[in-house]
Amino acid sequence: PCCTADNFRVDLNDAPTSIWNTSASHVFTASFRDAHPGCDRSLKAIFNAWVVHYNYLCQVYAKQQMVAREEQARISNLARRERRLQLYNHRLQTAHRHSESYPSAGDVVQQLGPAGMSSDESEHDVGHGERTYHITRKAWRSATITATLRMLDALHLQMRYQQQWTATAGAWPHLHMPSSQLSNREPPSGLPKNFY
Repeated sequence: PCCTADNFRVDLNDAPTSIWNTSASHVFTASFRDAHPGCDRSLKAIFNAWVVHYNYLCQVYAKQQMVAREEQARISNLARRERRLQLYNHRLQTAHRHSESYPSAGDVVQQLGPAGMSSDESEHDVGHGERTYHITRKAWRSATITATLRMLDALHLQMRYQQQWTATAGAWPHLHMPSSQLSNREPPSGLPKNFY
């Protein structure tokens, strides 16, 4: 048998007629008869009743998995939104700090707003090690505006170091890598023509 009554296991991702689940059904049937010797149901009836219950368990499991996926998607979307807001704030602070050298950078960031910041996708959601975030490319955004934002990102990273090359306090910036993946979000409306 695939398992025992004390270590009973079924595969809820497979059909009740699979080799494993059929074997598990026979284990259940025998165990049920041993535990209830006075039961007047035949082995076939017990077997069939278990299969019906197994199908119910599959439905419950599938619903739980769907809810878990929807919740994970909701959490991921919230996290991406929060990272966009942090990116906006970092860029705006950097632009203000370097306003003499780059007087128009602050206006660029403010006009784009948090919605105009690039989204990213985590390379992995589980496991150990530092996550790598792949930046989704905005096809609508002009190369000049993108270059300005990349410049602000480089300045922000530079600001995180002191003269002795020791990092300032705070969480280390996420590792963002450019990618060929295009963003499917609609561009913000009402931006200056040279932003597109």
